[in-house]
Amino acid sequence: MSEAIAIPGYSIERKLGRGGMAAVYLAIQQSFEREVALKVMSPLLNTDPSFTTRFMREARIVAHMHHASIVPVFDVGEHQPHHYLSMEYLSGGDLKQRILQGRCDVQFAVDVCIAVTSALDLAHRKGFVHRDVKPENILFREDGTPVLTDFGIARAIDTGTSL
Repeated sequence: MSEAIAIPGYSIERKLGRGGMAAVYLAIQQSFEREVALKVMSPLLNTDPSFTTRFMREARIVAHMHHASIVPVFDVGEHQPHHYLSMEYLSGGDLKQRILQGRCDVQFAVDVCIAVTSALDLAHRKGFVHRDVKPENILFREDGTPVLTDFGIARAIDTGTSL
């Protein structure tokens, strides 16, 4: 691993991906000896409090939603200079990969749409709008269950503010 990141309680195995404000790593949560996806905010963003607020807010939003097609967050915290959140590791790839590989028949597409719209319905009933639904944010469990991820730019419906 080229980056030296140490988060107490986690053993980082490898980088899974990088987004605009964070990198995601496959890690072992040592207390449970389980694989997790560890999302770590870029330390360069620490100078702007709005990024830290947005990052921590994502964890709080997801913590209020329990749904088979919304990725659960296990832990959130800060170990300077890193803000992190620990989520279920979804090993089945993303929808974009499946589309590019031609692994999407009509029934598969219908099943994914039903699962994702059900997850979005729950989010809306809880007062949140996702605002970043795209194939890269629909991941799959090993059993093929589609799961909506990345609530990082979600906003509360009842407020006029957004991050």
